[in-house]
Amino acid sequence: MFPKKEQPQKSEHSKEKLTNLFAKKSSDIIRVLLVSYPKTWSMRDLAKESGAGLGHTSRVSKTLIKQRIALRASARSELKVMAPTDLLQRWASYSNFVANTTFLEYYSQEDDIGKFLNGFKDKENVHYALTGLAGALLVEPFVRPTNIHIYINNEFNATKLAHNLGLMPIEDNGNVKFAIANSDGIFYGAQEINGIWIVSDIQLYVDLYNYPARGREAAEVLYRKIEKRWDEVLG
Repeated sequence: MFPKKEQPQKSEHSKEKLTNLFAKKSSDIIRVLLVSYPKTWSMRDLAKESGAGLGHTSRVSKTLIKQRIALRASARSELKVMAPTDLLQRWASYSNFVANTTFLEYYSQEDDIGKFLNGFKDKENVHYALTGLAGALLVEPFVRPTNIHIYINNEFNATKLAHNLGLMPIEDNGNVKFAIANSDGIFYGAQEINGIWIVSDIQLYVDLYNYPARGREAAEVLYRKIEKRWDEVLG
């Protein structure tokens, strides 16, 4: 008989494949960690909160630890983010809201953005949240937007909300753009300001970071607010 050919030994590094932290389901987990920072999470609770599977949550956790962004808190082995700024900026650098989002284009004849935004008040029967420069205008005013970006959970609700707002559908270059959310996680941590819903500061920062027309500047202004809140929580 021929002697058995020895199989090459796999290194520990090759056994544990790193997970893309900013892919669709992974980003739902990252969003929860950053919105709730500095809260620590068990794998089961984090999976439930983010809507991700337990196995995937565990893989994301291992990647975060391997990249020294998080560690296991000693008391109950819960996951604790240690470098939130690094994690947020890496996610923002990776993401491109305009390039990677499907938009439904509409046109509004209303020139006064304040009056237009007031039209969103009390629209609680539709799952939406403003983002981009329009969201920033309400959260941390910096520059007046020329376009309004709105996350919506599906095309049916986009059509419904557009009708309620008196918008006209247009093929392209609309001044009101509905962004079909690729996950319900997009709405996690959404905030209500004066009766209008806006995505969390974390999601808003990510969307602004690579947005043209002064998006990066608006993101930097917003980051100072995020950083201040983190510092206050940590004491």
